[in-house]
Amino acid sequence: MASISLCMIVRNEEKHIEECLQSAIEYVDEIIVVDTGSEDGTKDICSKYEVKIFDFQWEQNFASARNFCIEQASGDWILWMDADERLVVNDHEALLQCLSKKEKQEENFISVGMKHFYGEIPADEKRVHVSHVYRLFRNGKGIHFVGRIHERPVSDDRKEEQKAEENKFIEILHYGYMDEAVSLKSGRNKKMLLREWEDNQEDGWICYHLAVEYYHEQNYTTAYDFTNLAILLFIKKGLLPPSLFYKLKYDILITLEDYTTVAESIEKAIMLYPDYVDLHFYKGMAEFSIGEFHTARETFLYCIVLGESNPEYLILRGMGSFMAEDYIEKCNNILEGEGPE
Repeated sequence: MASISLCMIVRNEEKHIEECLQSAIEYVDEIIVVDTGSEDGTKDICSKYEVKIFDFQWEQNFASARNFCIEQASGDWILWMDADERLVVNDHEALLQCLSKKEKQEENFISVGMKHFYGEIPADEKRVHVSHVYRLFRNGKGIHFVGRIHERPVSDDRKEEQKAEENKFIEILHYGYMDEAVSLKSGRNKKMLLREWEDNQEDGWICYHLAVEYYHEQNYTTAYDFTNLAILLFIKKGLLPPSLFYKLKYDILITLEDYTTVAESIEKAIMLYPDYVDLHFYKGMAEFSIGEFHTARETFLYCIVLGESNPEYLILRGMGSFMAEDYIEKCNNILEGEGPE
């Protein structure tokens, strides 16, 4: 059977690290923890478990720390996580069979479903974004991390157009977007991103991540400008801007209550990503807000049809279910109140 190495980089994570380790330890063959300078009890907690702990001088670069971490791993597959995440294994045997099958097919990446909770503690299942991310990859295949911040694993053999697959064997619960965590990380993240932006002002991903940080600060105008610039940089290179960029753009416009702009322009984004439920939901909100209740009802009904299980997208829970249903009811109430035409 295939073996799994859990690889983590940590710093001052005594509040979270134990729950993370407990969630994963029975399902992996080894745990590698690279500490980048903890001054709390993080390493003491790790020492209670069968964990290989390494120190690493922090270089203001998450990718370099991740790469050092995976260099210590001996498993066939690497699972990478953060301390503010929890592993949920729904079928361990099926997971191992899947890994063995992927090895025979010479496939090096496996996507893992993630739930990104947001809002106040405790976490609420209705306040969550769902995505699929490549958190499992084969060891010893030249796969490495890039990116000073918001790092990602890459390989020369991996095609960028490779589609994510829904994986029901395991999932990861992510608590790093809860209000308390965002407030603690925001300043550090923005500082690192601005430094990276100075080095490379043609990188649309840096623009996007900066937009996210300004969004968290409620500086929506600056966030909107960076989002548009991110889209433009991709287009200039002849590349399709990721769906995430359009989700953020219209999220900002909805937050600013600029429903007219949403209604006038979102169809172009939907043409690029016709099965992205979040974009249709924003379209419905705009139609509802400008009084187009018949059209809005049809849009929200289509959101129900699309649902929330498409692994290609970051999806806000409710946009293809209970939130769309609430708007359908509102539309019905308004339209019934109008009486016969």
